[in-house]
Amino acid sequence: MTVKVRFDKEVRDYAKGERIKDHVLKLTETALAQALERFHRRIVLIEGDTLRKAELAGILAGASARVLSGILRELIEKRLRGEDEDSVKVLYATDALGEDTFGRKRYEAFRKHFDVVAGSKAEVQAITFKYTRDILGRTYDLLVLDMSYDYSPNDLGRIIETVRGGGLVFILGHPPEKWKGMWTGFHKSLVTPPYTIDDVKKRFNRRLIRKFAEHDGIYIITESGKIRKKPRRSKSQARIRARKNIPVPEERLFPRELYEMALTEGQVKVLKAFEGLVNGEGMLVITADRGRGKSVSVGIAAVGLALALGGGANVIVTAPEPENVQSLFRFAKKALEKLGLNPEAAGDGELITELRSEGVSLRYYPPAEGYKGSADLYVIDEAAGIHVPILHKYLSKPRVVYSSTVHGYEGAGRGFSVKFLKKAREKREFTELHMNEPIRYAPGDPIEKWLFDVLLLDAEPVELTEEDYELIRNKEVYLEKPDLDDWFENDRPELRHFVGIYILAHYRNRPSDVALLADAPHHEARVLRLKNGKIVTAVQIAREGNIPKGVIEKMAKGYKPRGNIIPDMMVKHHILKEFARLKGYRIVRIATHPDAMDMGLGSKALELLEREARERGLDWIGSGFGASEELVRFWIRNGFAVVHVSPARNPVSGEFTAIVLKPISERAKRLIKKANDEFRIRFTEWLGDTHRELEPGIARWLFETPFGEAVDYPVYLTEIQKKRLDAFTGKVLTYDTVLDAVKPIAKLYFLDGWMKPYLDERQIRLLIYRVLQAHSWEETAKLIERTETFTMIELRDIIRGLWYYYKRLL
Repeated sequence: MTVKVRFDKEVRDYAKGERIKDHVLKLTETALAQALERFHRRIVLIEGDTLRKAELAGILAGASARVLSGILRELIEKRLRGEDEDSVKVLYATDALGEDTFGRKRYEAFRKHFDVVAGSKAEVQAITFKYTRDILGRTYDLLVLDMSYDYSPNDLGRIIETVRGGGLVFILGHPPEKWKGMWTGFHKSLVTPPYTIDDVKKRFNRRLIRKFAEHDGIYIITESGKIRKKPRRSKSQARIRARKNIPVPEERLFPRELYEMALTEGQVKVLKAFEGLVNGEGMLVITADRGRGKSVSVGIAAVGLALALGGGANVIVTAPEPENVQSLFRFAKKALEKLGLNPEAAGDGELITELRSEGVSLRYYPPAEGYKGSADLYVIDEAAGIHVPILHKYLSKPRVVYSSTVHGYEGAGRGFSVKFLKKAREKREFTELHMNEPIRYAPGDPIEKWLFDVLLLDAEPVELTEEDYELIRNKEVYLEKPDLDDWFENDRPELRHFVGIYILAHYRNRPSDVALLADAPHHEARVLRLKNGKIVTAVQIAREGNIPKGVIEKMAKGYKPRGNIIPDMMVKHHILKEFARLKGYRIVRIATHPDAMDMGLGSKALELLEREARERGLDWIGSGFGASEELVRFWIRNGFAVVHVSPARNPVSGEFTAIVLKPISERAKRLIKKANDEFRIRFTEWLGDTHRELEPGIARWLFETPFGEAVDYPVYLTEIQKKRLDAFTGKVLTYDTVLDAVKPIAKLYFLDGWMKPYLDERQIRLLIYRVLQAHSWEETAKLIERTETFTMIELRDIIRGLWYYYKRLL
């Protein structure tokens, strides 16, 4: 089918009256024709400093909406949009829509002309960047993206990907020279004492502007009508090709209506794979690049499976954030509606978190909560964004589906594919599916290529050879501070290798992490290179401390300065104001090449970073991280002291956050040892309350200290308590009658230095779990995989040895 893509006389007359040059209309016609013919997207960037650019966008978007509204039936017949998508949807996104804001004025200028030109042929939704989560899972034909003042890379990734093939994106920007030098609201959020806005870099802005010019499918005009980047040739008609017809399987368990919702063969394969879960247990792993309909397919298939199981089947859905599963819920809702089941949706505002219908229930839970509930099916979406220990909690479920984006702003840790799937294969069999074909637009979309490039979503680390592994084994490496100006300005491959390590080795990444590295005045990069130059470890650090006295006093009264996480914690939780005057490095992220893990590179990087910090006259280095047993042990063994643990678990990772410090100067050593001692004291009490559910294997490492000395903390027992302890160890009294005397002895052990009685790992965990965390005998026996009787005897033996050792001190 060939359609004419030419704005009608009414539009051209109106445009002429508004002094819009004809070549600007032709450029927009060509962009729309290209988008329709190839089922791709196109961008028209409008540069300017006045409301004129918003007015121009209103006329061009309105004209495009008129063309699209005239061919909607043909697009539906070609299966390029759904039967219910019978209107042109337009999204307008900006930084502010409040009264008397510049963002509002630009929006009103846009609507003034859009409404005249488009008339009733389109529906417009306006949002601010703050609420971009509300549009996840939705699809639009036209987008007007106002980047005149503020935006974050996260916003860019979310918003652009809502536009379907055959659609246009109009971006409101500034003339390049002004844009390169301007500060955005995102930049202002990066200011932290002692820095000012003048210290904030603008590397990401310059990268974005350069990528507009480099990539195909992006055209640039000025608000006055000058064309700065145009199509190679004009185009006024488009040959629209139908989406390939996907046959419905003859043999199937799910209703035909669900299969008819599938737009690609990959989606059909997902539905068939779910059918395999109907008659028994099973596990599926589904991966896809962004925009391949992964979550859509899982939502439709979950409905099919729930109905096939019958009897009010219950589906638990989890993901890092509720926003991640909006496509899943929206298409599950559509599937139920298509079957005539009238679902009821509930949630927070525009977000759907629960769906109920006859015989089906889907509900979202945070990752650390979902596995605790009972369900017929567990769906873990965007699994790469969830910490591996939490993923393992779902492995024992009879029916479980893990799905994850391989490249996308959700992040794609190889921790999922390597750390999780490798161990999962040892525990159970499962089916793996990978979805290749996009559903929102056709393969090869130039806007997807531009977005992945500018946000480094598809960055990967350098490939390692056997020669490289030999260099790693011999530790022939060196630490380097890269020139970020050179990396970002000249698009060095090292930048992609650096970010690629985080994408594949770190469990969660966002585009704003790249902008933070590029522009934050206190953030720097360090790389561990092989002697041949290859990057094998990536380190992102933040310079903290050196805070003015006036700001410190405000911190003590509750003020929280941006970007000074460790000094703020030391002032508030340890009442150590003087620490905030010291200078240090906070290690924001450290990650090793995923093919070179467990080869000592992380520890080597810390060793060399400490040497650098000492040479620069810094006082400390530290970090904050999710406290898994593996990570706490890593930091402790590298000489760091724990000074704080958050009172609540992170709702995504399910972990408590630990903060560790390593002193460099003598002044810092005194303060950090004091903080470490205080932490160990309070931790003995927290374990019975705030951290009662903390895994004892983690708790035992949090008690470890690099200083080797016992905490100077008086423990008092009455003479009667001492005699009752003798009676307990002599098998006269039971544990439950002497726990008031046992607990101080356990405290003495965990507050002691290196020269203390030996206990093996099982005994240490038993002591924490039963005494400090006050779990029952049944729970404790299950923990150490012994009988309750054995556990009671074991604890008595432990206390007997500790009491014999410590009674001389009391």
